[in-house]
Amino acid sequence: MPILLTENFLKDANSLSDPEKGQLFSVILKLPAALKEIHSHSGLGLRKIHSSGIYEARIGLGLRLVFGYDLGKVALHRVGTHDEIRRYLKNL
Repeated sequence: MPILLTENFLKDANSLSDPEKGQLFSVILKLPAALKEIHSHSGLGLRKIHSSGIYEARIGLGLRLVFGYDLGKVALHRVGTHDEIRRYLKNL
């Protein structure tokens, strides 16, 4: 499954601490398997958050990963706190 990294995602990821980057990498590795059975419990807290095909996954307690999923491709859009992601979604 192709995983595309957007410019905004790369900026967000570079601002994370090393432990947070490790958690993010772990979630990214689990995404393909979790998306094959999106309604099963994967521990990632996957949920659709926008009608345009935007999903969210939990990264630990404080961070969220926002990504698009369509036709077997994943585009990582943003990573940030709950409030940062909420602000991002208001602009969609």
